[in-house]
Amino acid sequence: MVGSLLTVCAPLLVASLAATVAASTDTAAKAAVPSVVRRTMLIVHHVDASRRFYREILGFEVWLENNGKVTADGPPSSAPLGAPSRFLIMKGKHPWIGMVGLLEYGGPRPLPKTPPRLYPGDAVLMIETDGVQAVYRRMQAAGTPILKPPKTQEVTGAGGVRWDATFLFAWDPDGHLLEINQRGPIRSAGTGTGVAGVASGEVTLRREFFDGRYGQLHLRRAMPRQTTGIVPPVMLLYQTPLLGRMFSELLPELGRSRLVLAPDTPGYGESAGPAEPPTVADYADALHELIAEQKEPVDLLGYHTGALLAAQIAARHPESVRRLVLISMPFFDAERRANLRTLTPLAEDGSALLAEWKSTMSVRPAGQSLEQAARFVAEKQRAGTRAAFAMAALAAYDAESMLRSIRVPTILIAPKDGLAANTAAAAALIPGAKHVEMPQWSYGLFDADPAAATQVILEALDSPLPKQPVTTH
Repeated sequence: MVGSLLTVCAPLLVASLAATVAASTDTAAKAAVPSVVRRTMLIVHHVDASRRFYREILGFEVWLENNGKVTADGPPSSAPLGAPSRFLIMKGKHPWIGMVGLLEYGGPRPLPKTPPRLYPGDAVLMIETDGVQAVYRRMQAAGTPILKPPKTQEVTGAGGVRWDATFLFAWDPDGHLLEINQRGPIRSAGTGTGVAGVASGEVTLRREFFDGRYGQLHLRRAMPRQTTGIVPPVMLLYQTPLLGRMFSELLPELGRSRLVLAPDTPGYGESAGPAEPPTVADYADALHELIAEQKEPVDLLGYHTGALLAAQIAARHPESVRRLVLISMPFFDAERRANLRTLTPLAEDGSALLAEWKSTMSVRPAGQSLEQAARFVAEKQRAGTRAAFAMAALAAYDAESMLRSIRVPTILIAPKDGLAANTAAAAALIPGAKHVEMPQWSYGLFDADPAAATQVILEALDSPLPKQPVTTH
C-alpha cells in the first residue's frame, strides 16, 4: 500500500473566504477565514474501474461505499430519476483530508479516450506519494496512459526552501490528469522567511504558550525539519503531578516524523490553573481547546492520569481524535478511588520531600539516570498544595460509562507498573480496543528507552485503521 495524499492543483488544502463586517459607515473589514478541502468528488463512467485504479495503482483504501438512486435533490445528471447510483470515498494516507469521491450515475458506461489536451474548467489532481517509481511500474503493467514518465528536478518553495522532487504525469480511467510527485530531502533553506525558527538537526524543539480558559497553557512542541507527507499531530498527556517535561527524552525521537505537542495540564508545570479543584471533564475540555486550535484531528496519547484525560477527550470530542493510545490506564473501582491521596501534605522539616524521593527511587528503572529521577521529584513540587487536584478529580469520577462510549480506534499498552490489570479491565470496556502487554517496561519508560518507546507508539499510531460503518450519502 503506497502512502498517498490527494490534493488539487490550485488553492486546495487551505483556501480563503472573505468575511465582510458591516458598520454604520461605508468602510468594511475583510478577514481571511481558512478552509480545508476534505474531498474531491469525481463523476465517473465506471465506478469499479475507478475503484481498481485508485486502490491498486495509487494505494488508496475504500473508506465508504453507498448504493442509491438518482434523485432530484442530488447534483444534476443526464441519468433519469430513479436510475441507480453508486458512490465511493477513497482514502489516502491522511485520515481526514484529501479523500477522493467516485460517483457513478445511471449505471456503468464505456470509458472515454484519453483527452489530447487540457481546457479551461478541467482539473488536475496532485497526489503526493512515498513510492513514485512503484506507482509508475504498476501503471505500466496496467496499461495506464502515461503523459510524462518520472522525472526529478529541483523545486523552490516558500521562503526559498529548495528540494528535489520526482514528478509523474498520467491519466486516470475517466481522463483526469494526475500529477504524482515524491518529495526528496531539503537541499537548501535559502534566505527567505519560510523557515524561520528551524533549528539545526532533524527536529525543532520549542516551548510555547496557548491562551486557554484558565489562562496561559504551557506546551512543548517538537517537529521534524522535513516530511514526505502529511501525518496528524500527536498530543501527549502525562502523569500528574508532573508536567510535559516528562516527555523531554521522547520528544526528539517522536518529533523526527510527527508534529508533537506536550502541554502542561492546567494548574501544573507552567500552565495557569483554576482556583478550585476541576473535574475530569473540566480538564478534558481545557486540553481540547489546544487540540481544536490544530484545525484537524490529532493522535492522542495519555499516560497514567493523562490516559484518563485522553480517554475523556476522545469520548467527549471524537471528531477531534483520529487514534487513541492509553498507557497504564488508572481505571479504579470505587474502593480504590476512595483511598487515593487527594491532599498534598507539606512539612517544615522537609519530610514530605524525603518521602517523595524515596517513593521515586523505589520504582526507578535501570535506564533512568539519577539526574532524571531528581528532576521528577523536583517537578512534583511545582503545583504546591494544588498538586493533588487531578487526583481528586480522578477519585470523584466513575469512568466505566465513559469508556464504553469511546468510538475512536484505541490501543491500550500495559507496562509492568502496577496498573496492568486496570489497563486490561479498561480495554475490555472500550469497543474494539486493542490491548498490548509490555512487561519489559516499568516506571520511567520514556526516560529509560525513548527510542523503543517511540517505535511502539508509532506502530500503534500507524497500524491500519478499522473500517468505518457505512452511512447514507
